[in-house]
Amino acid sequence: MPEEEKQEGAEADDTLIVPIKVKGELIGFICIGSKLSGEQYDQDDTRFIDAIVDQVGTGINNLRARGQQYELEEARDIQRGLLPKTIPQLQGYEISGAWRPAHVVSGDYFDVLKFDEGSAALCIADVSGKGMPAALLMSNVQAAVKAFATATASPAELCEKVNRVVCSNTAEDKFITFFYCLLDAATGKLTYANAGHNAPILIRRDGTSLQLERGGTVLGPFPEWEFEQGETRLYPGDRVLLFTDGITEVRNPDGEEFGEQRLNALLIRNRELSADEIEQAVMTTVAEFSGGDFQDDATLIVLSVN
Repeated sequence: MPEEEKQEGAEADDTLIVPIKVKGELIGFICIGSKLSGEQYDQDDTRFIDAIVDQVGTGINNLRARGQQYELEEARDIQRGLLPKTIPQLQGYEISGAWRPAHVVSGDYFDVLKFDEGSAALCIADVSGKGMPAALLMSNVQAAVKAFATATASPAELCEKVNRVVCSNTAEDKFITFFYCLLDAATGKLTYANAGHNAPILIRRDGTSLQLERGGTVLGPFPEWEFEQGETRLYPGDRVLLFTDGITEVRNPDGEEFGEQRLNALLIRNRELSADEIEQAVMTTVAEFSGGDFQDDATLIVLSVN
């Protein structure tokens, strides 16, 4: 016992000092004085005291768990509030997004930033790991994107700036995959940089598909990395899907992955649907495939050209 508690016990003339343990962890003591009758504590007394100690330990543990759960739920509400409450739209396009954390909080992030009536940025990211550490790191990424994103900042330039921020605030064993693109609504030009993220899928109106891969490595390990930039043009009927690996790496009860091939086929079959309908079709299909068990955070953005 700590010296201060030993002293208090001695002054109180305790007869019994009973440890309170929860899952092997010593969390306190119950100190009991002598019986008023002057009799010694017998075996029945000690069994009764043991039962009380167990109940006290369970009660303390439940209070702890409730406090932790409350904090996690509050963190989830804060994180959900940082994501777009309503997704801004551009004339001639439709944008839809979904965010489903595997746990209370998530290491996934997405955003749609509308700069003016003719331009917007779409971005999606995934922190290695799960839970609160990943969520805290993701908030740094989000803050950096908000600080540096403008209608004139190129995707490659933005990735380099965010990467330097991430490198200065990230442990060596952590990294972030990130995709950022700029859309010019008038011309349909989509300029992008992919920092080690799952390559978004572009489905053309005729059912052909391509992946948006150009960019560079993940954010975090290399502070001076220079990112490449890709460019493509969108036409009426095209659909673009940005997604995290919680979509493609989800497993069914037999251990089989959903996979990018299955996702690509799903998009081709549903390419005539709206962005919102494609988003719902993907999330519903993945949920049915996994039996509702999302093993990782699952996030996506769908962009459709009307």
